[in-house]
Amino acid sequence: MKYLFAIIFSFSFLTSYSQMEPSESGIEFEKSIKENDTISLIKHHRKFDSDFSSDWKLNETETRVEIDHFKYGYNIEWIKRKSDTIIYRTYTFDIDGNFYYGHEKRELNDKLVSRGGIEIENGKLKYIRQVYPKEIEPKFKVDYYEFELFDKGKLVAIYRADHLNHYYMLTEEKNKDKIKLVYGIDFLNVKK
Repeated sequence: MKYLFAIIFSFSFLTSYSQMEPSESGIEFEKSIKENDTISLIKHHRKFDSDFSSDWKLNETETRVEIDHFKYGYNIEWIKRKSDTIIYRTYTFDIDGNFYYGHEKRELNDKLVSRGGIEIENGKLKYIRQVYPKEIEPKFKVDYYEFELFDKGKLVAIYRADHLNHYYMLTEEKNKDKIKLVYGIDFLNVKK
């Protein structure tokens, strides 16, 4: 029994250790992060999000952090100001420098306005899902969700829904009356 425990512990340790060592491309990516080489980081982002614009400013970086259970990688946070609103966008990459997931939050006068994930598909920004809170303290309560849809790098539609928090729910027939188009064209043909 004690050998079984030792084997399981060794396997767990070695598995997590191997995920901490980057490939050659990961080493180059980490070097760009440590040197705050904004131009190289933007080029790297565009491999995964070809619409990533250069008007984002590098805000914060983290190297070799746990990005998932026993999975290590990098967090790159960018910042952009639009009048009084500050937008923070974080791209998370695995240890080899491959895009893993993204997140965005927006603040107005130092108060959280919304937050949510970004979805990238086939090297393009597909949508940003934002959760707008009714209240944050003492407990976060959701007021509504907005899905900002992009086509060829341009915002084409914003859909709002009270309690539909997944993209696929926007196109389900039963949810047709629960969705409001608040900006742009009916890109998903939800309202037909």
